Amino acid sequence: MKTIWRYFTDFHKEVKHPPALYISITIFIALLTAFNYLIMDIRFEKWMDRLKPDSLPYLAHFILFSFIYYGIIFLCYRFKTIPNLFKDKAFMVKSLFMLVVLTVDVCFQYHKVIISALFEYKDRYYLYKVIGQITSVFVMLLPIYIYYIKYEKSNGNFYGLRTSMRKISQYFPLILLMIPLIAGASFEESFRNFYPRFSSQYQFMDWSVELRAVVFEIFYAWDFLTTEFLFRGFMVLAFTAFLGPRAILPMVGLYVAIHYGKPLGETMGSFFGGYILGVLTYQSKNIWGGIVVHMGIALLMELAAWMQKVFN
Repeated sequence: MKTIWRYFTDFHKEVKHPPALYISITIFIALLTAFNYLIMDIRFEKWMDRLKPDSLPYLAHFILFSFIYYGIIFLCYRFKTIPNLFKDKAFMVKSLFMLVVLTVDVCFQYHKVIISALFEYKDRYYLYKVIGQITSVFVMLLPIYIYYIKYEKSNGNFYGLRTSMRKISQYFPLILLMIPLIAGASFEESFRNFYPRFSSQYQFMDWSVELRAVVFEIFYAWDFLTTEFLFRGFMVLAFTAFLGPRAILPMVGLYVAIHYGKPLGETMGSFFGGYILGVLTYQSKNIWGGIVVHMGIALLMELAAWMQKVFN
């Protein structure tokens, strides 16, 4: 914990975000979140997902993500914490590439077409859930790896994936700190309605419920590795050359946006969680803190929700 605390103290000694910038970004994200959860009867995220033809959800998400990302970049510029990057061709090309990858990763559904063609109806829903957790390998991880090999191979860190086991172990105490919060949240109705993500009703061939649950949770946990790689690894470490420590701020906005389909409390928590994990990544230059914490919290939330269902 001393190392983690030092990351935060060193970061905030070195980086002086103007309070007005923090306030402006918080208001900007809060208004978007209120629009999604409180103003519209139908969640904006769900509305975008249902647009037809199938190409429109991609366009709608790209516009939303671009509005959030460049909106925060503009605020950083207006408060004179970064130069005018809208005139920087290298930044614009790289950021547009990132936004396209994020959009495709969020919207990709074509694995369902393949599953529908190969498997019986009763097996499909389970496979939709499981395979959906690893499509990021092909639509996000692979394109970024190709970009890395072509343009940034001289950076041997691969956006924070390479580190030592000693550095990974120092993050485990953070999971222990989250246990009381998760236990308290598990009594909320919105939490119990959303979790656990695995349901025993998901059938697959003649697999036992225990086997289905274990496989599901393994793939569910894997998804957080790719999430951390994109948000903390690529969005923070790959953009520090342009934004320095300010790379954390637009990342937080996008991180909140991908939670819009989840309970409001979790979305609000993603604002603070995204910032904390962003600082840890920026200071340590690795993403394993986020991976360990994210996986641990997600699996604890599954366990807490399961216990609520069993004992209630």
